[in-house]
Amino acid sequence: MNTHMFVGKRILVGLTYLNANGDVQEQVQLHGLISSVDEHTLTFEKADGSGQFSIPFDGQLAAADPEAIYTLRNTGEAVSGVNFVASFTIHSPATDSQDGE
Repeated sequence: MNTHMFVGKRILVGLTYLNANGDVQEQVQLHGLISSVDEHTLTFEKADGSGQFSIPFDGQLAAADPEAIYTLRNTGEAVSGVNFVASFTIHSPATDSQDGE
């Protein structure tokens, strides 16, 4: 796998957080330049300058239309020049309803 083809490209990542009941708790979108890729992890520098963020990587990413303009839900920021997009749903673990009493 040629992971170097991803480095230096722009990525937009959507994260949906669900609670134990499956209800949406939060949706976050992040974007930035891909800084490193290995067989299991992709890391990018967040465009807001707040550091790096890593996502699972299986060797494939969905191509984005680099001419498209994406408006981020959480900030209203308009993002263009995106090469790849990825989305993840994070499920909160079920909690034990017994509190030990």
